[in-house]
Amino acid sequence: MTPLLLEEARLVVERLKLFAQPQRLIIVDVLLRGGPLAVSELEARTGIGQPTLSQQLGTLRRADIIVPRRESRAIYYSLASREEERRARALIGLLRDDQDTVLPQVHTTASPAMSATQSVHKNGGGGAQFAYIRPPSKK
Repeated sequence: MTPLLLEEARLVVERLKLFAQPQRLIIVDVLLRGGPLAVSELEARTGIGQPTLSQQLGTLRRADIIVPRRESRAIYYSLASREEERRARALIGLLRDDQDTVLPQVHTTASPAMSATQSVHKNGGGGAQFAYIRPPSKK
């Protein structure tokens, strides 16, 4: 991963500000769980009143986090892309400490060269973790 430059950091902060508002975060979470939803469905599922909901949807739409789709008289909202879904899922999962939604689980197994004690420390014993290098065997 490359170091974060000042301009990139500013963009990240602006993005985080969008999610720092509870109602917008709830809207994104509901869209993650329910797929495209009409405004009336969003109002019912979030409990956010119509004027506030419209304001927050507009903010998310202008930031290209969500996109509208008109169908007859109803407007359906969904996340703008798979990338936005991934970001939102990771952010919400991270802040909720829900590791299953943040990163794929990585399972490690102890190599035969490790002793049982070293295996325990490597796989979740906490604290610092060190590699064990076995000296070459003499034959």
